Amino acid sequence: MVLTTALGALSVACQAGYMVKMPGRDVIHPVSLMLLTVAESGVRKTALESKFFKSIRDFQKKQENENITRLRKYEFDHELWSTKRQTLLSLLRKAVRKGEDCEKIEMQLRNMEDEKPDLPKTFNLLHEDTSIQALLKSMHDHHPVACLVSSEADEILNGLAMQKTSAINSLWSGSDVTVGRSSRPSFTITGGRLTAALMTQKSSVQNYLEKRGKRARGSGLLARFLTVYPQSFIGYRDSGAGKSEKSPYCDSFNQRIRELISRTLDDNEKKLSKPKVLEFLPEAIKEWNATEKFIEDQCRTNGIYEQATDHAGKLMDNMNRVAALIHLCENDRGSITKENFIIARDICLHYSMHFLEHLVPETQAQQDAKKLYNKMYAYQDQHNNNFKTSWMLRYSHLTRDRLDEALAILEENQYVESFQKNHYRFHPDKVGEKPRLNPGSYRSMLHQ
Repeated sequence: MVLTTALGALSVACQAGYMVKMPGRDVIHPVSLMLLTVAESGVRKTALESKFFKSIRDFQKKQENENITRLRKYEFDHELWSTKRQTLLSLLRKAVRKGEDCEKIEMQLRNMEDEKPDLPKTFNLLHEDTSIQALLKSMHDHHPVACLVSSEADEILNGLAMQKTSAINSLWSGSDVTVGRSSRPSFTITGGRLTAALMTQKSSVQNYLEKRGKRARGSGLLARFLTVYPQSFIGYRDSGAGKSEKSPYCDSFNQRIRELISRTLDDNEKKLSKPKVLEFLPEAIKEWNATEKFIEDQCRTNGIYEQATDHAGKLMDNMNRVAALIHLCENDRGSITKENFIIARDICLHYSMHFLEHLVPETQAQQDAKKLYNKMYAYQDQHNNNFKTSWMLRYSHLTRDRLDEALAILEENQYVESFQKNHYRFHPDKVGEKPRLNPGSYRSMLHQ
């Protein structure tokens, strides 16, 4: 949960000034992320978001204060301009009625259109209680960089902000977004960047999935999110650990965020900097290619991503973005290293584990694997953790083919190991929960 919040702040600070190139392809995409943390009330989501978004909120507050002055000046200048224009229009009407020459007045009116004051633009970064229409209008009227952020995101998730999935998908991809209107002028957002840093409770996500889950999966919206269901430590926390509000690590992080914001959002000129394209070093590209092949292979029948090809299709893209953000946070000189890509890959595979467990229907083989796991867990003491396939067939009521598929899944995740023909040693989790895929098993499969 801490890492996810930090990545959200990095995404906001970097998205306007950087892009990342996909290895081996002429594809350049934003570094912005869409993040979803699902945790129950009481785990201090709001406090966490306040700590890591402090520099961004300070920047936003400064923008709002300065914008008040700019808006007052604009309103005054616009009123003067409007008064002069109305005066000229009145003179024009009189001249037309009298049949007089209007050429001089018409020329003055045309020149006045060039003198019309422009609405001042500001960096309106953070949006918490908004509709997608209001978000898009703000991105068009001001600078096209924004963040949907909330430590209690039920209203965003189940409200109006997530209804127009195509616009959100386009912003994530860096594509233009055209908003057509019947009663007002249409507009297009070019170079838009959107970060989503949402925290909510399980009930909110369940409600969203029941109402819009099929559409969100079909459109690819959920596949773009990096989702985490963090373990709760309520009841086991050190009451004295959080007494001090000062943290040198948080202070250093917020200082780095301030540096990145000042670099990507030109506060003096009130304009966006030209994006810099980040690339990977050759040794990182080699690791990238191996990871891409592994993910593609796991989209096959009985693979990890058999039921989540939409999610798998966006996984490498998200790894690129996370690797770029880690690179920018630590050392933005040169290209992205192999080490930073591996860190990003492990982080994204951890998110992937949570996505598969909580947001994807299980395959029959996965259901069988969990059923077999639970049977072995219940009888492990009687068998000293050693089980024969004949026992498994008898007590799991699976056919031999289905048993083999279930055992293959448990072996991949290191819950069982074969030590002689038709004999398996059981390695359960320390707690009697259902088996879970984990980054360690991913890493071992990657290097097989």
